[in-house]
Amino acid sequence: MTLTIEHTEAEGTLLLGTSRGDGSAEVVKALGWRWGRSIGLWFVPRSRDAAPKRPLIEQTARQLREAGFEVEVSIDTTTGDREAAEARRAERAQERSGRLADRAEREQAKADQRYAASRKIADGIPFGQPILLGHHSQARAERDARKIRSHMDASLEHQAHADQAAAAAASAAATTGHRHNPVTVANRIERLGADIRRMEHSLAQSVAAGHPRQDLEDRLAIDRADLEHWMQVRADQLATGQATNYSRENVAVGDLVKIGGSWHTVARCNAKTVAVQTGYSWTNKAPWHKVQDHRPRPEQG
Repeated sequence: MTLTIEHTEAEGTLLLGTSRGDGSAEVVKALGWRWGRSIGLWFVPRSRDAAPKRPLIEQTARQLREAGFEVEVSIDTTTGDREAAEARRAERAQERSGRLADRAEREQAKADQRYAASRKIADGIPFGQPILLGHHSQARAERDARKIRSHMDASLEHQAHADQAAAAAASAAATTGHRHNPVTVANRIERLGADIRRMEHSLAQSVAAGHPRQDLEDRLAIDRADLEHWMQVRADQLATGQATNYSRENVAVGDLVKIGGSWHTVARCNAKTVAVQTGYSWTNKAPWHKVQDHRPRPEQG
């Protein structure tokens, strides 16, 4: 039997050619692969729109071969359109939000059912009625008390799960908007630039030592494409006024700047950051892209 480990940017890393009971599940499950019911295939989690995890792919192929399978490996590192990648990411976020919302609804229903069950028992007991030790009702009263506690504990547990799922659903639903927040975009550009410089340095060292790193080249290709995409997004945001572009060229010491919704007096203007007064002996720094608004220094009377 021939199995194929296939990686593409859009689909991630998949295992094709398996069948129920052929022994492949035991191998790949132990390596962290998961079964996708909707696609009917084993897949590597978080491998879509990401660089291939070559060490994992190689380890999987090796162990499957040791288990008696013929294995082919197909890795396509073509970097596709970033707008399409963002659209796929948004679609996955919405699907996740929907699944989490359904889970929250189910957990809430269970919480309500268990609470109602506890109240039904409690309502049948006269208010303030103690357990009468030695009375023929003692066993039943103790049993009712245990049931009430059990239902209440279960209700609280299901309520906690419902609240967590609802919060996660809201977070997933807001993912796309948050990813395009001007400050988030600027932060991402800085992070990508730093990551690229770090990987380029590591790759140069590896090549000089005679140890090429294909995994670094894969990640660099994606990060460079992402950086180009987000730099264009920021340029568009600047052009439409969604993002600000303040710097020491247009802000001076003593001016007021708005950061995080609050106004602050500028203490220093640096190349990449602005330092603002705090009312104490120290200042706070923020990158220029976090400055939301600016006012010239107040005129001295």
